[in-house]
Amino acid sequence: MNVNDNLIKIAFAAHPHGIKGEVELRLINPDPNDSILDDEMKVWLFPFNEKSKLKKDGEEWEIKKVRFGNKIICELGGIKDRTHLESILPFELFVARDAFPEPDGDEVYLVDLIDMQVVDVEGNELGKLESFSDNGHQYLFNVRLNEGGGTLMTLPYVDAFFPKIDMEKKQITMILPEYTE
Repeated sequence: MNVNDNLIKIAFAAHPHGIKGEVELRLINPDPNDSILDDEMKVWLFPFNEKSKLKKDGEEWEIKKVRFGNKIICELGGIKDRTHLESILPFELFVARDAFPEPDGDEVYLVDLIDMQVVDVEGNELGKLESFSDNGHQYLFNVRLNEGGGTLMTLPYVDAFFPKIDMEKKQITMILPEYTE
């Protein structure tokens, strides 16, 4: 994704809805009440695989209308009919980071933590947060350690391993797990 590193993936689309060219979206965040998608919003679509006729480096589109219910149904501006929509499926849907509201209090967007320095409780640098994922029960942090030839360590994002995030210093405090044999 070289168009803009400020884009955040928020949905995936693989199935049309009806015959008018509407699409069913699967949100990354499972709670549609927290979605920032809205009518007339600009979004970026990237092909999920070679079946999609979207440009490899993405295309900007506009949401004409989005409806939330048992399914999230979206009408994209410029889609003529179901056949036209099917030509761009499957795709991933991204929005600009600045479209998100500022987090409250001590809340953070996990995407804002990527590339932050990871330190131990004494402040010694351990590595960087490379990415995160969700296993369905909790978020997992993937930390690229400086030692061990750049080993990637994956740990659950819980206080026992990550007791503090300092947004001002751009540091995440990590407690390394103790291994026993």
